[in-house]
Amino acid sequence: MKERIFNKYFPELDKSIIKKFIKLYKIHKFFNKKINIISNNSLNFFYERHILHSLCVYKICYFLNKSIIIDVGTGGGFPGIPLALLFNKTKFILIDSIEKKIKIINLIIKELHLKNVSVKCTRIENFHKKCNFIIGRAVTKLPNFIRLVKKNFLFKNQINNGILYLKGGEFENEKNNQYLYIDYNLYNIFKEKFFFKKKIIYIPII
Repeated sequence: MKERIFNKYFPELDKSIIKKFIKLYKIHKFFNKKINIISNNSLNFFYERHILHSLCVYKICYFLNKSIIIDVGTGGGFPGIPLALLFNKTKFILIDSIEKKIKIINLIIKELHLKNVSVKCTRIENFHKKCNFIIGRAVTKLPNFIRLVKKNFLFKNQINNGILYLKGGEFENEKNNQYLYIDYNLYNIFKEKFFFKKKIIYIPII
């Protein structure tokens, strides 16, 4: 499964990066027996539901070197860790309010020798670090997410700063006329059934 996925969607990736994705799975499999970082069911579909789902951001957006990205409610390190492996000159800050998850992410960072990732055990409403992009995966309703993170944005750079939000289903009732919403159907990128109603929503914050 893992080789087929990478060959199909990311033939350009260096084998050393693919090995780190495989190692990421092994770490999660080991720790999930002791601490429920991600659901056991999703662990059985790890490359599809966690790696591919995270890397949909890579398919639609290119982060500039030295940009700062905050991953809100990172859980088991998604989408931040997979993206940090591909954008190794971009700084990622992973935040989550659950301390046991942050401890595991710290171990993952060390095992994968990630120099561009740091973590913080906190809630986003209490975190005031400035950044270029905020990423999140089904953290809360979209209007609430925007309200919580809009304080964290830096000045505009060559690419409009903004939110990249991964969610399922429709979101028409969550829109606010104050913002532009650009949504991408992930089934147009990845053909696995899991992505049929999944979207990534880009909200520029100018």
